[in-house]
Amino acid sequence: MVLLAAALTIAPLAVLWGLLYWLAGAPLAAVIPWAYAAISGLGLMMFGGTRRYGWFAASQFAPYMLLPFLLMWSLGGPVNGSAVAVWAGLGPIVALLLGHRRLAALLAAVYAVSVAVTIVLSPEAQPLASSWRNLFFLLNLAGVPLVAWLLVRVFAGGREGMLASVRSVVRRYLPSELVTALGTDPHRLDLGGEVAEVTVLFADLGGYSTYAETRAPAEIVALLNRYFAAALPAILNEGGTPVQLPGDAVFAVFGAPTPRVDHAARACRAALAILERTEPLAAPPVRGPRFSIGINSGPALVGNIGSDEYRNFTAIGDTTNVASRLQGHASAGEIVIGPQTALLLGDGWELAPLGAISVKGRTQPVDAFRVHGHR
Repeated sequence: MVLLAAALTIAPLAVLWGLLYWLAGAPLAAVIPWAYAAISGLGLMMFGGTRRYGWFAASQFAPYMLLPFLLMWSLGGPVNGSAVAVWAGLGPIVALLLGHRRLAALLAAVYAVSVAVTIVLSPEAQPLASSWRNLFFLLNLAGVPLVAWLLVRVFAGGREGMLASVRSVVRRYLPSELVTALGTDPHRLDLGGEVAEVTVLFADLGGYSTYAETRAPAEIVALLNRYFAAALPAILNEGGTPVQLPGDAVFAVFGAPTPRVDHAARACRAALAILERTEPLAAPPVRGPRFSIGINSGPALVGNIGSDEYRNFTAIGDTTNVASRLQGHASAGEIVIGPQTALLLGDGWELAPLGAISVKGRTQPVDAFRVHGHR
């Protein structure tokens, strides 16, 4: 895109420069920018037909670095030539914008050597009239920065569009709060994390396997998408962070990456909203499964787990494990919470004690409560 913009911008200017040189009485000098315009145009046509970028780049960079110096030498050096070779200085900039770092360094070296050769040789030629020479000084000194600004602007616009597309894709896979947190603190991308007080929510579709047994995969996926389309907004609306969608389940964290004092209440409100929003999906004629939800609060290591090649944002620890086990004790359409969550909720919630229940993987029982609603 940048190289194409450079070709389409500089080739017409080369035609104009050639015409001015012709009018100034320097026909040999006029031929050189016209030659560049012809070579550049031929390269554009070949690229349009073959789509071979290597030849297109060569057809632009090679004459662009050489011909401005030939033009300046033909006019008698830097002063008599109005420093027209400064146009070649755009070559390394364009290469760098395109990401060709080695080529940019090579072109910069070629530019430096060409300047040195110009100083050493100091070629003599019939100079232009002072009025024409001053005009070309003005055009060259003004034209190069303006073209450089234009190319950088094209690059920045293309890069911003690409980044916007990437952000749009990323936000479809990660919650907005997590994307914002990662953007403001790049260290959050590192493996590991930090311990935070959170509330973890697990919601699983009870009876899903039986429902899926007699249905086509496409029908099952469509059903899951309808459930997730109802459940995930309920989590996001309460500031929760969906971490995973393992099969027919939802794993979400409240209180991270953005700390929230009322993370337990937010998780329970989200759970009630999930059941309310998905209830029509379980009614006839669909007769789909219903979510059973387990919630637990406490400390968890919140951060990234995985490897350098692939990692996943999650919350790890006993708090997460117990939330998952509590979900297993909840019936379809029920919300079962742990003791710390019940303590954080305080008054205003209708809770039914379930007593101490044994959960897999723990030696000590857990005092569990069923959530009936929010007064």
